[in-house]
Amino acid sequence: MAIQKKAPIYELNVVRGLAILAVLMVHATSIAAVTLDTTSMSFFAYNAYNTFFRFGTATFILLSSFVLFYSYYHRDISRSLVTNFYKKRMLYILIPYFVFSLIYITVNSRMFSNYAGFSDFLNDFGNKLMMGSAHPHLYFVFISVQFYLLFPLFLVFLKKFPKVVKHLIWIGFVIQFAYSLLNHFYIKYPYVGSISLSYMSHYLTGAFIGIYYESIKQWFSMKVRPFFSKQRLVILGIAAIWVFAVIGHIYLYYMQRAHGVSFDSKIFHLFWSLHTYFSALVTILIGHWIYKFGKPFIVNSLTYLGMLSFGIYLIHPLFLLFYRQYVYFGNEMWQYHLWIFSCFVIALVGSILVVHPVLYKMKGGWIFFGAQPKRLKAETKANAKQLN
Repeated sequence: MAIQKKAPIYELNVVRGLAILAVLMVHATSIAAVTLDTTSMSFFAYNAYNTFFRFGTATFILLSSFVLFYSYYHRDISRSLVTNFYKKRMLYILIPYFVFSLIYITVNSRMFSNYAGFSDFLNDFGNKLMMGSAHPHLYFVFISVQFYLLFPLFLVFLKKFPKVVKHLIWIGFVIQFAYSLLNHFYIKYPYVGSISLSYMSHYLTGAFIGIYYESIKQWFSMKVRPFFSKQRLVILGIAAIWVFAVIGHIYLYYMQRAHGVSFDSKIFHLFWSLHTYFSALVTILIGHWIYKFGKPFIVNSLTYLGMLSFGIYLIHPLFLLFYRQYVYFGNEMWQYHLWIFSCFVIALVGSILVVHPVLYKMKGGWIFFGAQPKRLKAETKANAKQLN
């Protein structure tokens, strides 16, 4: 007998809300991390902010795998299931990706002025579309498409060999670092970050959590347990590695940006991987904690951001591009700080003001921002009150 569709995990929209805020923070502070006097305390702070919040996109990567395997692994595989899976991804992921790739390449080329002719534009657009490079942030959608293409194969394999599931976490790391080393020494492909194999630890850990979520969700409950319980020790271990990786990653970027120190790319990849991987796990823990113990206003606000996160992710660089081009507050340090903060606010508020009405008021809004998220605010508020 076919297994019913799984109940939604409301906490994950809170996690998505935290992740999209992290993405906006990285992009809002990016200009400060490369333009400020590297001897100033302000540069030190912005470098730390910019590096620390780099976990946002990786968290989305892990969550996408989490949700897919949570939703599909325990269901019977059929031709219609696979067909509907691909149909939804083609409509709600590929079409918005195509639209925004076209928008960004047009804007970045100053409305076609950088091209000798329309054929030159089409050629460049086709190349960048196939590389996910029409704008830097679109690599996330590009690698997501790669994973969606592979997902049914992973699903069939893991259902046929279920004993492999418990080994997914270490297998993910082996695949990711084997690919990194192979590319570094032999393949030498320059756009390594645009290949989904570079994120296999995130994907397969997401698969592990999604498959076993019903069994391990109590680990996210944050209930008080004896200090030396297995749950507490694992969480403390995750936190310790996370702190180490964050500090190391910030240090690498600081030494490179401030002092021009050159580090081996494998060292950068190691610390990036550990930082973003454990940050994703910590963010999931924090998201569950906020959903259970946070005030309804905070829970609902983050849930709302999580619901709109894909659209916000796609459009927010447009607001930063135009805002930075036409608005600047002044050369005093307090004015600069206020300007950076305003970049964050403009990117967030501007994106919401566009994404929400397009998704919920405009017929065919999915062409721009994907599937319309179900309205979860009322349910989340009620759940939050009940849990509190």
